[in-house]
Amino acid sequence: MVETQYVALLRGINVGGNNLTKMIDLKACFEKMGLAEVATYIQSGNVLFSTPEKTKPD
Repeated sequence: MVETQYVALLRGINVGGNNLTKMIDLKACFEKMGLAEVATYIQSGNVLFSTPEKTKPD
């Protein structure tokens, strides 16, 4: 099965020092959704992940 890689560029994460989001918690949220190879980039809210490519039904 082919895996497709994605990047999520989440806006407003950890800006201004209020309502900080820990990257470990953000990573866990993506993993809970069933996504694989989840990695976050510094404290930016940018998340790299992959998911199996689904084929269209015949």
